[in-house]
Amino acid sequence: MISNKEEAQLANALTHDINDALNRRIEERFRAALFLADPGLNMDTVTIVSNVENDNELTIDGVDDETIDKAMAIFESQSE
Repeated sequence: MISNKEEAQLANALTHDINDALNRRIEERFRAALFLADPGLNMDTVTIVSNVENDNELTIDGVDDETIDKAMAIFESQSE
């Protein structure tokens, strides 16, 4: 029989795996939204980091604020 400690470790590992998958999905979706907002954007210079564990934090670097705002509007419209 699995002990409570093992169950907690398994649950934590599963939660971590799910959060990693959600982070990757959000990052991919936002990268696509950035591309739609500015098709000429050099995506090699763009960094996107999602952290669902930290209140759905999303960090974007290498893009101007106007393009980020356009991409966020596209991203949010796709979520509905």
